Amino acid sequence: MSFQHARTRRTGLSAPLRALRHRGLLTMSLTALCYNWGFFTVLGYAPFPMGLSPIKLGLVFTGWGIFVAIFAVFGAPWLQARLGIAKTMYANLTAFAVVVLVIAIWTTDRAVLIPAVIISGIFIGVNNTVTTQAVMTISPVEKPVASAAYSFVRFIGGGLAPYAAGRMVLAAGIHFPFFLAAGAIGAGIAILATAHGLLARAPASPAPVGAPLDVVEHQAEGVPAA
Repeated sequence: MSFQHARTRRTGLSAPLRALRHRGLLTMSLTALCYNWGFFTVLGYAPFPMGLSPIKLGLVFTGWGIFVAIFAVFGAPWLQARLGIAKTMYANLTAFAVVVLVIAIWTTDRAVLIPAVIISGIFIGVNNTVTTQAVMTISPVEKPVASAAYSFVRFIGGGLAPYAAGRMVLAAGIHFPFFLAAGAIGAGIAILATAHGLLARAPASPAPVGAPLDVVEHQAEGVPAA
């Protein structure tokens, strides 16, 4: 192999933004933004209405984290093997939205709030694994570029949600941020459905690794790549 071919191809800083012209990658990123809004509302604001000591709060989120880990490593692959990526994502996001809705209704009832937060770790674990797999499979760009584009969009939701939750509590009460979070997850499901065909085909047609970015731009425009 010549030195010229062995060199790593340089990627421009604009590559992740350009990659978002691919419909599948943009759809998955927007879905993840909505999901992250729900996730970070629960993670960032649910501890406040619990009113627990630091040790007890740590125990609650230890249970939550155990569920996240177990279902990310074992639950998600099991579900994906039996249902496929598309059905797993729809079912998991729906279940997560229901749990967040329960948190929204019974925010001030610790007997409901605490178990609901712990149980939410199941759906967060599954979604973190399956969504990442879907993004890497559906995107026709290099994995680092796809990951950068996806993370850039989804963490907009993760960054804004906790701050927005605090502001909304002051303006509309302690229940409102969680109702909005459940609605955001529902919006994510609706966005995901717009690319159902791409998602349903993802397991059968994985993206080529290392595809150059100009291929993505041709595909985004509906033009066959040279």
